[in-house]
Amino acid sequence: MKYNKVVIYWLLLGVVMVFFQIVIGGITRLTGSGLSITEWDIVMGTFPPLSSESWLIEFDKYKLTPQYEKINDGMSLSEFKWIYFWEYIHRLWARLMGFVFLIPCIFFVVKRWIDLALLKKLALVILSAMVAATFGWIMVASGLLERPWVNAYKLALHLCIGLLVYSTLFYCFIWSIYKDVYKHSISNYLMGLINIFLVFLIVQLFVGGVMSGMKAGLFYPTWPDMNGEVIPQIVFNASEWNADNFNNYDQNTFMPALVQFIHRTLAYVLVLLGIYKFIKVKLETNFMRLKSSYRVFLSLLITQVVLGIITVLMCKGTVPVTLGVLHQGVAVLLLTSVLYIKLRVTSK
Repeated sequence: MKYNKVVIYWLLLGVVMVFFQIVIGGITRLTGSGLSITEWDIVMGTFPPLSSESWLIEFDKYKLTPQYEKINDGMSLSEFKWIYFWEYIHRLWARLMGFVFLIPCIFFVVKRWIDLALLKKLALVILSAMVAATFGWIMVASGLLERPWVNAYKLALHLCIGLLVYSTLFYCFIWSIYKDVYKHSISNYLMGLINIFLVFLIVQLFVGGVMSGMKAGLFYPTWPDMNGEVIPQIVFNASEWNADNFNNYDQNTFMPALVQFIHRTLAYVLVLLGIYKFIKVKLETNFMRLKSSYRVFLSLLITQVVLGIITVLMCKGTVPVTLGVLHQGVAVLLLTSVLYIKLRVTSK
């Protein structure tokens, strides 16, 4: 079945909206806005406070959270409105995506512009989106009880679930265009390299989410060394490897050191693997057919590494929001380029 252009543009719109949701989520995290709305009200939560009295009520609720008591005590109402804005936009954008996705989907099914094959793939998108929304509240709830911020591990999982929504929707978009188009043939070895790179990238994205949640960049804002050490000595201390340090990562320097070291090491591995894969593609395939895709991939990979280095170097007392968001956004684009290449090739 050849799909109507309206369906294809609708899928593309969904991909773009999920991308911006991930970016807005990054801003929400880096500005410390995620705990500003203390309730999850699907209906009434669509509307922000509209009166001075309503704002004071929301502010009073926030004052009861550990984040206000331990970090933002004395915050003004105008400052609260700023962090409330980003969390509200994050939730509103999610609701908007629901309407943009579900209502046209029902219409397309009725019009028979979507067949069963595409509908099955879209079902995974809907399921993963529901999981992302539910887990998002579980993540927020983790910072409303004892800790003054969301749990870093839950934050990373929420990010990865969001990336799953993005990836499945992007797959639907590419599949709807190229399902009947010839795929470029590559060797099993090269396909294996692509798959290995994708696995390492997924792990790196998770570790990056954990690093962001722990604000680990603040502990070692140097490069290529880590405060004068190639590997922080604390990582070699066997007594630090215990469950309490992993759980209470905010009360020790071991976990930030370990997570940032892993994040840096994975970045080096990805660069070397990416360059090697680029060279193998030029040697093994008709490079002209895949030239643009692989050049975009390599450009994004290098850009991502440079952004990562600059972001770490600028973590002097606080994580730079603009650089942090750019780093996350380019990471999603890098994932997109890898997925596109994988979907456009087949092994011999």
